Amino acid sequence: MHDVRASSYREKEAPRAGHSARRRARVTASRLVVIPDKGRRPVFLYAVVMPSTYTKPLLALEEQLARLVERGMEIRDEESALRKLQAIGYYRLSGYWYPFREEPSDLARPRPSTFAHGTTLDEVIEIYCFDEHLRAALLGAIARIEVALRFWVGHRLGRRGPFAHTDAAQLDPNWSAPRSRICNRPDKLNACSWQDSEHDEWLAKQRQIEDISNEAFVAHIHNSYGKPLPVWTATETMTFESLNRLYGNLLPQDREQIAVELDVLREDGNGDVATFANWIEHLRQSRNLCAHHARLWNRNHTAPLAVPYSSPELQHLLSSNVHGDGAREVSLAARRVYGTITLVAYLLARIDYSNQMRDELLNLVLAFAGNRPERLASMGFPEDWRDQEIWSRDYGTSPERRAQAKLLRQVEVLYAKDAAERLWKKDAEGNRRSLLNYYRKRGALLSVPGTSAHRYPSFQFDTSTGDVYDLVITANRRLLDGQRGSEETRWRALAWWLTPLRALGSSTSPLDALTGNALTQRILDDLLAPRADEQPISRT
Repeated sequence: MHDVRASSYREKEAPRAGHSARRRARVTASRLVVIPDKGRRPVFLYAVVMPSTYTKPLLALEEQLARLVERGMEIRDEESALRKLQAIGYYRLSGYWYPFREEPSDLARPRPSTFAHGTTLDEVIEIYCFDEHLRAALLGAIARIEVALRFWVGHRLGRRGPFAHTDAAQLDPNWSAPRSRICNRPDKLNACSWQDSEHDEWLAKQRQIEDISNEAFVAHIHNSYGKPLPVWTATETMTFESLNRLYGNLLPQDREQIAVELDVLREDGNGDVATFANWIEHLRQSRNLCAHHARLWNRNHTAPLAVPYSSPELQHLLSSNVHGDGAREVSLAARRVYGTITLVAYLLARIDYSNQMRDELLNLVLAFAGNRPERLASMGFPEDWRDQEIWSRDYGTSPERRAQAKLLRQVEVLYAKDAAERLWKKDAEGNRRSLLNYYRKRGALLSVPGTSAHRYPSFQFDTSTGDVYDLVITANRRLLDGQRGSEETRWRALAWWLTPLRALGSSTSPLDALTGNALTQRILDDLLAPRADEQPISRT
């Protein structure tokens, strides 16, 4: 894109289908620069653009090679070198030989064009070939994560309805907030305006993606049921960017639950949405670098990794520098490909329950580095990387954490605000919150996970009375011994509700019996013996 050096400009509406050839030609003749805009129609910037001052001529391959030799690079096989320049390109390789250029005497100035003594084209080509293999391996690993994310977004949102991605009520309200747009045509004779939302824009793009898709399943669903696709199939057609935007605009509880599934947690036990959104963007950018053959091995990433304090195996990605607010800075490791590989290792251990792709990536890197630690340092590997837990042979999420995630997967959980709204028998919001806390502190209402991040399984609430089921209160107080209970006790209580019991039939859990109106006081007494000091809880 040309550098815009004009002091004045005007925003214009882009030409739409149906405009005359003359109109299109006039717009094309104008020097225009696209500027980012979130409206439905693209917006262009009409400006006076200074012509480029670049005057360097194209060099023939032999002249390119001579230029490298003149600047101090060793060429051991001229014929092979010419073939490499033809196959890869001088400019593409320049990013790989840049670190071999001599250091400037004044670090504030750019490096001179001459190469350090001993620089060879063979080593530059070796690094380039390694980077090719690294991109291919990392692209495969990121694809595994992207596919899993497609499932979780479609699965989580699908619980709200097959077309929840089109329903503003099932998404973050800010995404559907209307925006007014005004544009002026280049001839200044007409003006246009419209109103839409970012969700409208996203939906329009998604409809276009579905319309041009040649996937057999898309044609089948459209022909059999009509449009649009259900969300759990629509996610299979989305670009990574579109999927990222959809995740970022789910309701907070849905975003947090997906983060919980992948063990991305805040210190209070809730899903860390901000960190997970950062990770998705980091992976999206990394994927694009890999897919478009960009240099990867020593690149500083434009989306350095966020590091949650709840993940001890990732703390080495933070530097020792501390900001005034007490937060630690991200280190070079988090900005380079080491951070990306570390993130891939963390997530795949929770998606595949396997370290196979982690080990394949690591073995590729170590084979390239050999006995040259500076190569690892260029990729951001810290000196003590081998001592980090995430590279241990048996690294993975704990069986306990896996079991907890499996339990949460089986229920809908409500955050305090939504849970309090279920207690509508109390008129005032403050009274509903007070009742919610009263039930929880007396063990009448189960909240998971943790003791400070209160999320309530929705099956406990009787929507017809605006209260908690009597049998739920009795069962929970017996399971939690009449108090709020420890974290371990709460998980055991949730497991009891979800585990099939022989007394109820081989495939029936207490929750199944409750929802099927088969759970009675007598059956509950047989399943859970009354406490010796059991007293009715106040319901006022």
